[in-house]
Amino acid sequence: MLADAITDALERSAALDRVGRFLERATSSILRSGPVKDLFSGTWLAHPLHPMLTDVTVGAWTSSFLLDLFGGERSRAGSDRLVLLGALSALPTATTGLSDLADVTSQEERAVGALHAIGNLTALACYGLAYVARRRGRRGSGLVLSAAGLGVASGAGFLGGHLAYRLGVGVDQTTFERGPKAWTAVLPDAELAEGKAKRVAVGTTNLMLYRGAGRIWCLANRCTHRGGPLHKGRIEEGRVRCPWHLSEFRLEDGSVVRGPATAPQPVYEARVNDGQIEVRALTA
Repeated sequence: MLADAITDALERSAALDRVGRFLERATSSILRSGPVKDLFSGTWLAHPLHPMLTDVTVGAWTSSFLLDLFGGERSRAGSDRLVLLGALSALPTATTGLSDLADVTSQEERAVGALHAIGNLTALACYGLAYVARRRGRRGSGLVLSAAGLGVASGAGFLGGHLAYRLGVGVDQTTFERGPKAWTAVLPDAELAEGKAKRVAVGTTNLMLYRGAGRIWCLANRCTHRGGPLHKGRIEEGRVRCPWHLSEFRLEDGSVVRGPATAPQPVYEARVNDGQIEVRALTA
């Protein structure tokens, strides 16, 4: 309960929100929509890249700590190399994290994300100083700085988990949506104009309908990336572009054409029956 009280306070922090907005603007001015943004987002991997890279950084630093604690004098060189490995891997890890932070959509996400970033950068600074101290023979100072860095990195990791598992940052926004398994009428056929997208609701699931090229397309309306409304995006050449972060998906199968989205868009079957447009989830 104490952890919840702390994270609730962080989510409401106006100061952290301002820091998050600054980081968002700074990162977005450098990492614009395109191949470089897709690289750091993990679009090419069909999986967010940042969580994978954190394992390298935290794993190296944790292993260094264990060698310092149990390895004795013979393990000093290995421990020092692990400190350096963690620091070097922290650079792409931080870049991917900032790329994700630039795409968040709420104050709560920005505030916690800002402190998560500050914590990780502080840990990197501690380990950088620790490596310099170790190389200069000031082993005691190096061990203290390493321990401080690992403590800060652990706290930042807790916030990273909160971002993913409580606030849903990086999670496929359509994961828990379940469209109808049986054909279900959602809209009179006459109300869907040619070349226009329209949002319809089936229970708690929002879908996007689009008539073009002699057929009707139906996709989940919430973008898998951050939940943007696809029916408000541009549709051309058989693709729909999310208006929030410019991810593009094929109407045919929902596959990702351009990131920063990493997960495909769910696709539904659609037909016209007795003047009504009906939809259902794809069957095997």
